[in-house]
Amino acid sequence: MAGVADCPSCGESEELRGEPVEGDIKVTCLRCGAQWMRGGPRCAGCGGTDIVHRPQAMTRYSRGTQLSIIGWRELPLCRVCDAEALQTSIAENVPVPSDYVALCLNGGGHEPVTRATPPTEGKTPPPAAPAREAVASTEPKRAAEGTPRPRSRSGRRKTTPTAPPPMVPTVRQAISAFMTEASGQADATAMLLLGTHLGSHNRLSVLDTDGAARQLADWCNGHWADGSDRSRRAVGTICRAVDFWGARGWLVTDPAAGLR
Repeated sequence: MAGVADCPSCGESEELRGEPVEGDIKVTCLRCGAQWMRGGPRCAGCGGTDIVHRPQAMTRYSRGTQLSIIGWRELPLCRVCDAEALQTSIAENVPVPSDYVALCLNGGGHEPVTRATPPTEGKTPPPAAPAREAVASTEPKRAAEGTPRPRSRSGRRKTTPTAPPPMVPTVRQAISAFMTEASGQADATAMLLLGTHLGSHNRLSVLDTDGAARQLADWCNGHWADGSDRSRRAVGTICRAVDFWGARGWLVTDPAAGLR
């Protein structure tokens, strides 16, 4: 982000460092690492100026693993680097998730466009590297020639490694993703209690352990066993969250089987 005297990420105003970049000054916060261009509002990832501000909650653990909202801020988002988060926030009219790190502030987005340097007069420019397609065409085509796949020492054919399973988020991240998708139609109190019960810092795979379904059912019955509308809404929200997480490959079992 740019055009400000204080760090737009953490508010630091003293521990700042500047360096010239293409006629402008790139400022780096030595406290949190955020970067921005001083001359005008520019994305730290792609250098673009199409930036939109969206609300984001500032949170902290106030008591053990209990996550509390301590305030709100206007988070700058780049329409290119933060396109997905920005589109979700605008389309569903919800704040940006509290754990989302804006590429507009911290970089890591698209590479900025660089200007081509004209060749020096009197010097022959180096030859261009061969095209990727040309190099690939010179490689032997094992499948077309009918050459069998290599075998291991045991005589078995080597198999192509499969893609790794999706990274399982923490309980806090999984709940934040579900609440963003639910768009205000979920019981936020029930999800807050569930996060405290499971431990927000633990991986969501804690719900895939042996006996997790029975333990979740017992815990829910201890909170919402009176059959009221409020209880049904809370339990229904937890079941929807489990379905949401399972659809994304974060769960391999159905820990809400005892609640349905």
